[in-house]
Amino acid sequence: MEMDKEQFLSEFGKDYGYPDGPKTIDEIRATEFKRLDTDTVYLDHAGATLYSELQMEAIFKDLTSNVYGNPRIRCFQSDSSLATSEIIKECRQQVLDYCNASAKEYKCIFTSGATAALKMVGEAFPWSNQSHFMYTMENHNSVIGIREYALRQGAIAVAVDVEEFVDQDTSSTDQKSLFKVAQHDIQRRNANRCIKEDSPGTAHHLFAFPSECNFSGMRFNLDLIRALKEQSENTLKDTTLINYVHSSVTVWMQLQLASTPAISEGRWLVLIDAAKGCATEPPDLSIYPADFVVLSFYKIFGYPTGLGALIVQNEAAKLLKKTYFSGGTVAASIADVDFVKHRDGIEESFEDGTASFISIASIRHGFRMLNTHTISSISRHTSSLATYLRRVLLSLKHDSGADACIIYGDNSMISEKKGSIVSFNLKRPDGSWYGYREVEKLASLSGIHLRTGCFCNPGACAKYLGLSHTELLSNVEAGHICWDDFDIVNGKPTGAVRVSFGYMSTFEEAKKVVDFLVSSFVVLPTPVRYNCLLQESDIFLIEDSEKLEKSRGLYLKSITVYPIKSCAGFCVDSWPLSKTGLLHDREWLLRSPSGEILTQKKAPEMSLISTFIDLSQVTAFAFYCLIERLHINKLRGGMTITRYEVQSYDQEVNSWFSNAIARPCILWRSSASNCYINKQGSAGMCRDVESSLNFVNEAQFLLISEASVMDLNDRLKSKASQTLQAPIAQVSTMRFRPNLLISGGEPYDEDLWRGIRIGSKYFSSLGGCNRCQMINFDHQSEQVHKTSEPLATLASYRRVKGRILFGILLRVEKCSLENEELNSWLAVGEEVYPDMR
Repeated sequence: MEMDKEQFLSEFGKDYGYPDGPKTIDEIRATEFKRLDTDTVYLDHAGATLYSELQMEAIFKDLTSNVYGNPRIRCFQSDSSLATSEIIKECRQQVLDYCNASAKEYKCIFTSGATAALKMVGEAFPWSNQSHFMYTMENHNSVIGIREYALRQGAIAVAVDVEEFVDQDTSSTDQKSLFKVAQHDIQRRNANRCIKEDSPGTAHHLFAFPSECNFSGMRFNLDLIRALKEQSENTLKDTTLINYVHSSVTVWMQLQLASTPAISEGRWLVLIDAAKGCATEPPDLSIYPADFVVLSFYKIFGYPTGLGALIVQNEAAKLLKKTYFSGGTVAASIADVDFVKHRDGIEESFEDGTASFISIASIRHGFRMLNTHTISSISRHTSSLATYLRRVLLSLKHDSGADACIIYGDNSMISEKKGSIVSFNLKRPDGSWYGYREVEKLASLSGIHLRTGCFCNPGACAKYLGLSHTELLSNVEAGHICWDDFDIVNGKPTGAVRVSFGYMSTFEEAKKVVDFLVSSFVVLPTPVRYNCLLQESDIFLIEDSEKLEKSRGLYLKSITVYPIKSCAGFCVDSWPLSKTGLLHDREWLLRSPSGEILTQKKAPEMSLISTFIDLSQVTAFAFYCLIERLHINKLRGGMTITRYEVQSYDQEVNSWFSNAIARPCILWRSSASNCYINKQGSAGMCRDVESSLNFVNEAQFLLISEASVMDLNDRLKSKASQTLQAPIAQVSTMRFRPNLLISGGEPYDEDLWRGIRIGSKYFSSLGGCNRCQMINFDHQSEQVHKTSEPLATLASYRRVKGRILFGILLRVEKCSLENEELNSWLAVGEEVYPDMR
């Protein structure tokens, strides 16, 4: 279902764009976010929202006009210190006001972020072996990490699912909210170890949940707080109904905790992770009296990063048992005697070291910027965009009628339950999944910034994706960890795609996402001339199959050797082969002092380093060492470790390369290429022998067809004319860094080759080369510029299950090296004979 802006405004015009505010959304974008051009769509506001340019101008003016001293220096003669202390006090009040928290009941403790605030609660909470830590499945890892403190002190930890129902009492006009809380397995360590014994009635328990799930965008009903706290004096048996009346709303809470012993004996405290929710709907603590609320300022207004806050209820703060003390938190201490007196103030007791006072002073300008709107208007604005996107995505279907998109979370249209997040995965017509990495890669090529994975929310990820414990452990055993490329394991996604809106997001951005998803994953590609349209079975459409039987007049047009991985290569008329490919090809690499292998992705300047080898002048090097390189076998889900014996240069050489790429680096050489194969072998067995490799990614050789490059350039030219864009620069064959360039034949014939013979040498095809954004680096005029082409165009017709293929990978057959009668050299002009599939 498509919806243009006029239709959108007819439904959401009262909520979208701040129609009653001092600035409309278009005015906000034109004056405060000029850096977001029409080609950039930023929709990862749950990860980090964007700061306003006017906000940063105000901060810069403030910092360059005033002197802010260390507020820990309590000297009446220091005006700068006193002024800073007053500003920090003002900022604390702004944070409390943002959550409508009374300064008489709550305090604001500044931390280095939301994670640090959560860690503070976990470390200082009065755990005992009678305590319980209960948390919803939808929680960030930073919340789940509190579990370690609880379990270490002998407490019980348990994850729960909260399901809310709304019903109407037939005998009353009161609305009823029913919460069904179902527990997962109980977790406990040190069950027989009494670290601290409390009677059940004096134990303290902690319940943690997010105000808004950063995976699905679902908002939790904050009535959970009162429902739990008001029953802290009662025992929750196997199944208990909790009933209270608040603001004419009757709330029932049904706890199904059959295996949990009397968990409400004692006092329950409630923690809200509002790091995401505070950006669009901060909790109102005058209505929902949580004990702890954590927030992060860059999630709210973009700047500063590295600063968060813990809003703590005064009585709850008194229960926290802080161990460490520092200069700012101690009133007195004796160095050689076990004596320390902590400060009495809550903020002073918990803020270790000097406060980040420059960052704290900056948040005033963020709040002033937000206050030009109301939180309600921001919430309605972002919710309207999220509702629009959900509705459109749910309507997407393939030509077969199969659903193209699955959205995670409650898909009802009750907008109050939904935040500014839309998380989903895409399906192919046959029901298989598109990997989220494929979506992320193509979105990046289209200038769309979004997030993929599990978003550090393992519980919500497993819950919504339907992953069992067995499957999660199996994924880990297969090599899957956070932030890797294992987006599909055993036919199921391991994460999702997340779009999240901010107060400055626009309808045009949401529409661009929709258009991108439809064009890339729903609308089937139109068959084009030649055999260049990839199908998911890796079989190509061929207009004239008889052409495969005819000679194409193929010959080797050029040979390129790349001695140093990711640096420029040099062309030769002929070159010897070795057991690792072309002799000395990618035999050297540059690595950082920390051990990272450098490529153009990290250091594009490497492409400007010219190389050349005189075969008669290759010398030895100073000393040897051992390194390890780890390969992930994605097809088998295993890992192999390859050891390289390497040779290293002296400091003079390393300094030259460090200056050339403007970063410290070390040059290494693999000594494996100094070994030649002298054994006798048979041609019939050589295809079963694994290759020896230098510092390559996948294979010994990359072959590119000149005809395929010409077809790509035709498409680039046509694309520019159709979109009325400036002409797209034509790409050269060297943009793809081939070892072997062939001429003749039709575009993409190479996709069908099982192997080739060049002169008297045999090579096996290992399949298509999966291209990355490295081919988007344009090296014209001794400068390196990154563009979206040609990868964006290749993605439109050369995509197979997340891989964008162009060119083929080869390995030399062992027999071509062992037969002494063969000349183990390749030469430009030699004929190429393909072995068809």
